[in-house]
Amino acid sequence: MSEKITCVPAPDGMLAYLISRVRPTLAERIRQTGRIETAVIGLGGQGTRHAGLMKEFGTTVTAGIAPGQGGTTVCETVPVYESVAEMLRRHPDIAVVSVWKQYSTAAAAAIEAIDAGIPVVVLISEGMPIRDVRSVLVAARRKGTLVLGPNTPGIIFPPEHIKVGMLPDVFHPAEPEPGRFAPAGVTICSRSGAILYHMSDALASAGIAQNAVIGIGGDSAVSTTFPDIVPLVMAYPKTDLVVVAGEIGGCQEERLAEDIRAYRERYPKPLVALISGRCAPQGKTMGHAGAIVAPGSEYGTFASKKAALEAAGVTVVNSQYDLIEAVRKALGGRTYFLPERYYARMKETWEAPPPVPRWTTSITRVAPNDVAVRGKPLQTLIGKRSLLEVTGLLVTGRFPGKSELARLDKLARSAAALPVPNVPLRAGDDLSKQLAALLLGDTKLAAFDGPELDRAVFCLGRAAAGLCRIFKVPVKPAKSFALLACRAVAGRASLSEREAKMLEAAMVACVDHGVTAPSTQTAILLSTVRAALEVAVAGGINAITDVHGGAGANAAQFFRECAELAHREKLSPRAAAEKLIAERMAAGARIEGLGHRLHTRDPRRDALYKMAKETRLAGECVELSKIVSDAFKTVRGLTLPINVDGVIGAIVADMGLDPRAAKALFVYGRIAGLAAHHFEEISTQPAMRRVDFAQAVYKPAAGPV
Repeated sequence: MSEKITCVPAPDGMLAYLISRVRPTLAERIRQTGRIETAVIGLGGQGTRHAGLMKEFGTTVTAGIAPGQGGTTVCETVPVYESVAEMLRRHPDIAVVSVWKQYSTAAAAAIEAIDAGIPVVVLISEGMPIRDVRSVLVAARRKGTLVLGPNTPGIIFPPEHIKVGMLPDVFHPAEPEPGRFAPAGVTICSRSGAILYHMSDALASAGIAQNAVIGIGGDSAVSTTFPDIVPLVMAYPKTDLVVVAGEIGGCQEERLAEDIRAYRERYPKPLVALISGRCAPQGKTMGHAGAIVAPGSEYGTFASKKAALEAAGVTVVNSQYDLIEAVRKALGGRTYFLPERYYARMKETWEAPPPVPRWTTSITRVAPNDVAVRGKPLQTLIGKRSLLEVTGLLVTGRFPGKSELARLDKLARSAAALPVPNVPLRAGDDLSKQLAALLLGDTKLAAFDGPELDRAVFCLGRAAAGLCRIFKVPVKPAKSFALLACRAVAGRASLSEREAKMLEAAMVACVDHGVTAPSTQTAILLSTVRAALEVAVAGGINAITDVHGGAGANAAQFFRECAELAHREKLSPRAAAEKLIAERMAAGARIEGLGHRLHTRDPRRDALYKMAKETRLAGECVELSKIVSDAFKTVRGLTLPINVDGVIGAIVADMGLDPRAAKALFVYGRIAGLAAHHFEEISTQPAMRRVDFAQAVYKPAAGPV
């Protein structure tokens, strides 16, 4: 049954029909777009879990509502808003919402959706006070809204593969030919969720399809009753028969019988009722609040419901076997699919292995010889986009516009101009440790609040000031933050425009390498316990050691020594490289800047070489970096390609900078990525989760960047 399935287009199904009866204008939009957008109100454990299951089934879950969680996402890419009004400003075509709030707040949430004009509200919440249900009903009648529930398992439309609520995928649609669904079939309206599953299995075993299953709610007071919903679904042209799943308690079934007798024309199609609870004792709650028979009453009992419905001409049954026979007889023996198809589908479902646990990231895709930031190849950004632009892309998924970029530039420069924290730095400490200490002790950074992108940019400004202290250069005013940041990483009070352009390109090359990098993993682990931004970033920076990310400084020193050796002993660059490699190998030293655990041809390499040529900063060290792999193979017999650290080290050496500048470039550029991963973690993942980085899957967020 794993073959490709052709579902009924959303505009042609039962749900679109119901929406058209309530909001004709929105129904027209559905016909134009071809999809029905839904939202989830209440993102606790159940709401979030079932939002994911609805998405997996095929439902278009466009948004979620959770006060206090606005700006985050759930189910990988579903945005969360503070209110229905805010959601509708961004997504005006939401047609259905499900409410998963606790009983005391469910009414307010439902009324908010009703008053906003959403046509269908599915009220999953149970145990609502009757006066709250009354308030919902009054609001629904005022706006003409279809409200199902409270205490409903939801609604499901198998031919369209749309469901809203918690109903499982056990209902089988009409299948004129294998793999192609059709909207015809039986519509089920039920007060109970559990009874639905047994009914579905019984009907499917006889090849009888369900085109819609609607739970109206099992509480004693519900918004939509059988007399409301049955005529509505009977008017859907593709419905051939309606099954009512009733139960003891209340008087819905008796009222349905009265309505049938009074308005026979509203019930033009066959109707079969299954009433459960024949042997239930009086006065005892039987699962649902509505399933209570008042002692001594003349309504609400199995007998009273059966008598009333049969008097109205409705066939009443009390078992699955009788249901099959009654429906089959009413349909004249018609079937909608081969029962074997249903059995094969259920067998495949039951025998399927449990899903592999996974979690998603939308920031950076990393594959052999491929790095893409928010879907854009990183090499296409090097030299083409500024560090602030790429930071905006990393954090928000889009490039900032011209006016926003000017504001961010001003914010970063003002952050860099603030006094540096008076944190003691030991002269022998690594650059990463020193910068991390400055960020952790930075009260200005800790106190800064604002949108995520502003916080990331402010952090970049404070880090630039920290590097200026480490390299003992003044934080001088600059016409752009890019120039100021490049001075900081270079450890120079002044730089030419082409030097700054080259250094900024190198920083962009280092912004991120996905969740596989130890620095990123450290930041994510800190973020999952909800550490502050500066703590997560500082943790990630501390993980950038000579083993990870610090190879550039040693590579710069190596290339400089090669060039000096070639001049001193009048050797060719290749001969000088081979000699120095042999000497280092004999001494047990490593050759930094070569090899990568993933890339055989680092995509950032050629972009940096091109920038070095364009800025006329490529010298003998850059040329050495292009032949060092061949020299290493001659000496050791191994092929290790030059990596991004090696290229940056060569450029730093040709520019005559302190070799530490190579590591500073890597660390500083990576701050943008660390901040982006921090914000993604706290906005999309539960706190204190057990992080298995092997389970991470890259999934770009919806929408253009």
